[in-house]
Amino acid sequence: MMQALRVSPDVIDRCQNHVLSGSKVRRHYLHHDYADEKREAWRLLGKRIDTILSANNVVPLQRVV
Repeated sequence: MMQALRVSPDVIDRCQNHVLSGSKVRRHYLHHDYADEKREAWRLLGKRIDTILSANNVVPLQRVV
């Protein structure tokens, strides 16, 4: 869903706490935590989920006994 909201794959991976591929040297020296980018990605996702949950087109299912 984040990808559909135009969040970059790098930021999505970081939001999901994935281990990043690449050389050990690169992982060792690149320390930017992407906090601002992750915060924005989560904000966009939350806004989208709020929109979905507040839609008036949800029909409750009947329980079959």
